[in-house]
Amino acid sequence: MRFVLNVMAMAVGVWFATLLPLDIAVTGGEGEWWTRVLVFGAVGVILQLLNQVIKPVLQILALPITILTLGLFALVVNWFVLWLAAWVTTWFGGIELVIGDFWLALVGALVITIISSIVRGITGSARD
Repeated sequence: MRFVLNVMAMAVGVWFATLLPLDIAVTGGEGEWWTRVLVFGAVGVILQLLNQVIKPVLQILALPITILTLGLFALVVNWFVLWLAAWVTTWFGGIELVIGDFWLALVGALVITIISSIVRGITGSARD
């Protein structure tokens, strides 16, 4: 159940980031409203799986740089996971996460992280 709530939180974070002028867009499912929701859910699943599998490895590998930059390099790790999710979505037909240049995507990764953390706090899926 926690995974589903985390996926929903991630999907809300991606949806909110697409509303801002950050050159982040999700294409696919333009027919009906529920297909659009499913597309954001699919992007949320991809991001959540990458956050659970790839991100911890990246955080361990980037630990020395993260310590030297006083934690700011964690934003770059978040950007890389977002970029990786955009690359993975190109494998699926009809769903694509499109991100712009580095700096806007970095801010977008920060927005997605903040919004999904707020939603996780509201739904209670962040509790251990």
